[in-house]
Amino acid sequence: MKRLSTVLICLAMMAALVACGGDKAKETSGTVEKAAPAGKAYDGQYFSFNVADGWDAGPLTFGMVNVLPKGKVSPGLYFKFEGDGHAVGTAEESINGMISNYGGSPMTSTTIAGVEFKTTTYSTSGMTQTMHVAFRNGTKITITIEGPDGKENPDIKAMLETVALK
Repeated sequence: MKRLSTVLICLAMMAALVACGGDKAKETSGTVEKAAPAGKAYDGQYFSFNVADGWDAGPLTFGMVNVLPKGKVSPGLYFKFEGDGHAVGTAEESINGMISNYGGSPMTSTTIAGVEFKTTTYSTSGMTQTMHVAFRNGTKITITIEGPDGKENPDIKAMLETVALK
């Protein structure tokens, strides 16, 4: 009987914890505030963001940071920074090059971290990629989402919502 009571109490406590947990938006004084994705903070030279649970962000190597699910190569999120204050060109030129070289979709605008990026989606080597390009403070910033349905991946969406450019 004691064993049964202990099991029932444990189950009730676990049910209460599950009911209280979750990743839902919080409502505060009439505004909906989205909770930051679970994971760890990444604070780099050019930007910061929250790395989703189950993902790893590599170190800045040759101006690039790769963010991949642990043990996998796709989908991927790639941040590239070029120019160190002396980049030349425009986002439109970069995206138009991808459109003409890879048959990308028509250019659109996307806002990430409060910055307007020019965007196209294309396929190379059988892999779908969505590229976002912006120039900011003399640095060319490229954010690429790679993989089938990568731009619809909830972890990638959540990570992009937390990006802060420096």
